[in-house]
Amino acid sequence: MTTDCSTPNRLGISHLMMLTTGIGIAFFVSRGIEHLRFPADAHYYNLASPSNVDALGMFIASIYGLCVTMFVIAIRDRDFWSSPGKTLALLFATMCVLNWSLEIIAATVTHVRMQNDLAFGTNDHRGFVIGIWYRDFAASVGYVACLPVLLWVVLKTRTQPVAWRIAWIGFLIFALLIIGDLHFGFRNQVGLTLRPWYFEIAIGIPICLLMLAVADSFARRRPMDWWTVLTAIPVASVWCIGIAIRLLA
Repeated sequence: MTTDCSTPNRLGISHLMMLTTGIGIAFFVSRGIEHLRFPADAHYYNLASPSNVDALGMFIASIYGLCVTMFVIAIRDRDFWSSPGKTLALLFATMCVLNWSLEIIAATVTHVRMQNDLAFGTNDHRGFVIGIWYRDFAASVGYVACLPVLLWVVLKTRTQPVAWRIAWIGFLIFALLIIGDLHFGFRNQVGLTLRPWYFEIAIGIPICLLMLAVADSFARRRPMDWWTVLTAIPVASVWCIGIAIRLLA
């Protein structure tokens, strides 16, 4: 471990400080979105205060903060596409930027609309943003918007080991499954037992492929850089925690 951030292929103290700062900012943004959309939540869901801190939500925010910061550090590297960890950071940084940008747009629009009372007898459409319910806006638009990035990643990572390339295809499959559910009702084609677990199963496809890629690297004794260790392991861990929380709820 070094203290010099000018050697991006070695984990330095300055890297850790930047990553910690990024995670802290992610927590702040996540809670800020909750407070921004509270007027709409209070009106439509009868909430008395912004929702309490959600443990799983904070874990996801930490992954977003971690990956965005790592992507910012790695973006100037010439060997960007040779590192699975940098690729994974790109994917989650894209998800973060799209998700939170769209969440902020929807929350801001509804926040402004809630400042004005409706005339008596007027239909309340203030919760819809371009015809999409404000709570669903980020997901409905974001997963479609990320498809070009996912296709680009699949094409650009052809020099990586096969196991990692399959993992990136898994993320593309995940996005298509969620788009199918949001826009075409794919969830209704799944058995009643699995239907409540649709999202967890969909995201589990690339996560399991990710874990297999890590295991394959260990089995074949391929060296893994710190980028890969600090992205793949936390991402897989958060999915496992999410499954455990659902099972214990």
